[in-house]
Amino acid sequence: MDRIAIPGPEGSWVIPEGQEEAAARRLAAFERAYQRLADRQEELAGRMEALKAQGKQKTVQFRELFGEKLTIQQLLQLWETCGVL
Repeated sequence: MDRIAIPGPEGSWVIPEGQEEAAARRLAAFERAYQRLADRQEELAGRMEALKAQGKQKTVQFRELFGEKLTIQQLLQLWETCGVL
């Protein structure tokens, strides 16, 4: 990935002249991705709760949902660790 934001002094970031629109597009794409992941986390939690209520925690479906939930959780945690969130 080509970087748009360039590290500046004292922890700041600089967007080179002429790259403002590209930086805004990339930020918007990240925000859309984050929202999709957050929405999916909520959806997964609801589906898993429904399966739990039916006593189906050991089913393949539940385990697949659980695996996806953990993957998304790990990605969001990485973003948080990197200071993105």
